[in-house]
Amino acid sequence: MEFLQHWKLRERPFEATWDTRFFYAGPDHEEALSRLLYLVSETTMNLGLLTGEIGSGKTLTRAVFAGRIDTARFQVITIENSGFPLEELLGSILRRLDPQVHLNGEGKLARCELFEQHVRKLNARGRHLVLVLDEAQDMTPETIHELRWLTNYNGGGAALLTLILVGQPELRAMIVGDAAINQRVSLRFHLKPLRADDMEHYLRHRLRTSGHATGNLFAPAAALEIYNTTRGIPREVNRLAKLALEQAWLTEAPKVEAAAVAAVVRDLERHQALPS
Repeated sequence: MEFLQHWKLRERPFEATWDTRFFYAGPDHEEALSRLLYLVSETTMNLGLLTGEIGSGKTLTRAVFAGRIDTARFQVITIENSGFPLEELLGSILRRLDPQVHLNGEGKLARCELFEQHVRKLNARGRHLVLVLDEAQDMTPETIHELRWLTNYNGGGAALLTLILVGQPELRAMIVGDAAINQRVSLRFHLKPLRADDMEHYLRHRLRTSGHATGNLFAPAAALEIYNTTRGIPREVNRLAKLALEQAWLTEAPKVEAAAVAAVVRDLERHQALPS
């Protein structure tokens, strides 16, 4: 029997994509969302920082965040990979603000001035710009230092934009190491892994989102085995759950038991131990 038919699913539940339908609103991720939305709603807090380990769900969280913002009041621009000089980042941002913009070799100053003009036009129309720079740990210290220029724009005492930096834990130290930008950070939040008591809920949520009636396809012991192996890192949970679901399907099991998870873990460990 075919995989989806066997499990009574519409689609595969643990694929490596950041489809916002699969966002699991656990306590930590929901708090991150609430804080980011508060940061933006105030429009006066300049800069926010969201960090987390690799695979902790930062990208999915910021995608859900962008989807929840009132587009009548805010314009959100997200740069997926921010490890470029400010001049190049500004070029990308300006093209998103105005697809017809002509950038004929302008340097930082000219691009900053053009950026300010566009931000003021947005503000005059009653909209606040939200800039989200992902993978911000890849920025150089020089670029991070220059970001302070973007937080200097204001109109009538109100900030014209909110900047949100998203990145891996080392980003926090990079920010702290630059007093000029560190003083502008109004919100800091570090995403933690899923907790052990989240695991069954998380697996059930993804399975139900994929079409299963109840989402109860992982035995409690299997969910615990997944947690103990992955320590709750969502990307690792998804990888292991996907393989365990396939392992149980191959044996035509009605449910994923701990033995199926353990078999997958042994196989992964065996291949990782092979000489390169």
